[in-house]
Amino acid sequence: EPIRRKVALKVIKPGMNSREVVARFGAERQALALMSHPNIAKVLDGGTTEGGLPFFVMELVKGIPITKFCDEHRLDLGSRLKLFSTICAAVQHAHQKGIIHRDLKPSNVLVELHDVTPIPKVIDFGVAKAINQQLTGQTVYTQYSQMIGTPLYMSPEQAQLSGLDVDTRSDIYSLGVILYELLTGTTPFDAAKLKEAGFDEMRRIIREDAPLRPSSRVSTLKNIDASTVSTRRQTDPRQLAISLKRELDWVCMKAMEKDRTRRYE
Repeated sequence: EPIRRKVALKVIKPGMNSREVVARFGAERQALALMSHPNIAKVLDGGTTEGGLPFFVMELVKGIPITKFCDEHRLDLGSRLKLFSTICAAVQHAHQKGIIHRDLKPSNVLVELHDVTPIPKVIDFGVAKAINQQLTGQTVYTQYSQMIGTPLYMSPEQAQLSGLDVDTRSDIYSLGVILYELLTGTTPFDAAKLKEAGFDEMRRIIREDAPLRPSSRVSTLKNIDASTVSTRRQTDPRQLAISLKRELDWVCMKAMEKDRTRRYE
């Protein structure tokens, strides 16, 4: 008060406020407060409800997932890469502040139009992890045998359920998956196959199976799918496969290396 504006309000559902969830929520609020970047949703306020549930108020982002935005506006490869590089800069800012997102995926990267300019925003640092600082008074533990993140975009080390600490290179992997989808119209692993697989098999696929290079994936699409994907990128199937060969193939596959020491820093 007295300022009035539309905002996004995030609050824990009644009954969901376990000690761990409250701790994660507090970590997200503090993580957002640490960051100041035009492509990361800002935190505006925070507090506790009368019932004792923590909440915070953040900038309302009215955008749609980056993959959907690019397809609806039929952005060519150059325009898609320009948007993606903006997202990379935002994630780099978070990493410089000591924050790992741990759940990067298209629905957490929204794009909204400001006049005619597309502005991407990274949202939802709900499973962010502090690297060099304690974000909240309550320690945030990842329980044994608990996976944090979304399997389609999850790094092998997140799926490993071992003592291996997850660091910024996990976000690099997820960015590689998003880039792969922006280029080819599909994720490295088939969504239906991953969904049908049992828990252990899903983890094995993420850790061990090597996806096709983007150019090879486009070349193996059925005619109707290949036509749809290439049209959304203002090209034809043959030219799209040629455009992805070499540099874009290499960038995607290096970002998604199983061995994180071989990924980009």
